[in-house]
Amino acid sequence: MNNLLQFVIRYSAFLLFLLLEVVALLLVVRYNENQQSIFAHSSSKFVGKLYKVADDAIQYNHLQQTADSLAGQNAQLKEKIFNLERSLQRLIPADKPLDSCILEPFKVIDAQVISNSINQRNNHFTIDRGSKDGIKPGMGVISMHGIAGIIDEVGEQYATAISVLNSAARISASIKRNDYFGSLVWKEVDPGHMVLEAIPRQADILIGDTIVTSGFSFKFPKGIFIGTVERFWTEGGSNYYTVEVRLHEDIATLDRVYIVEFTGNELATQ
Repeated sequence: MNNLLQFVIRYSAFLLFLLLEVVALLLVVRYNENQQSIFAHSSSKFVGKLYKVADDAIQYNHLQQTADSLAGQNAQLKEKIFNLERSLQRLIPADKPLDSCILEPFKVIDAQVISNSINQRNNHFTIDRGSKDGIKPGMGVISMHGIAGIIDEVGEQYATAISVLNSAARISASIKRNDYFGSLVWKEVDPGHMVLEAIPRQADILIGDTIVTSGFSFKFPKGIFIGTVERFWTEGGSNYYTVEVRLHEDIATLDRVYIVEFTGNELATQ
């Protein structure tokens, strides 16, 4: 208390000056319409900025919740698209409504990658979903830009996936333009490229051709974009092309992914 009194006494002249300035400002604003207008405009602008800062802080706190909600909605949309495309690939009778012909064998679950590797011979990544969320070994994992891997080990809350950058991963993939298909493998050289093997020499291949999932493995729906042909060649007297594919997805930056479960009868797809 003594310190406060000493401060007031020491700076009394300055404090009195500030008080008089405030009083003078209030009198000017109160009895002058022009100053009232300027003050109202300035104060509303200042208050608006304060509200904007407060709203930005609130929005930031809800950012993760919003991202989770959007990821969940995106998973539902992907699931509907996969199932609709699969149904439309069938010959739909003209006398039946479309809804009665949709088969829905795919279920899609959104997840977030919490750890990842790309610099090993056999790379893996971990997601924040597990058995309690319906995750099972063997499910395919896709991202916003392509394929990512295959679920390997599953715990209650977390699961580990074999990355496509893994010597054990073999993905059935095809050339979109002509449907020639083979096995997509990683040669442990470049995390941005994989190799499509066993494409017959009679296949028409062009640099830049789109490579997609073939749909034959039941781990991935047909037509998921993988990448583009960068070069191709034959080795020795082989009757098959080796095709180098530039991946569209940068595996090093995996964040949000989607786990795809095939729930239909495999025999029904034949």
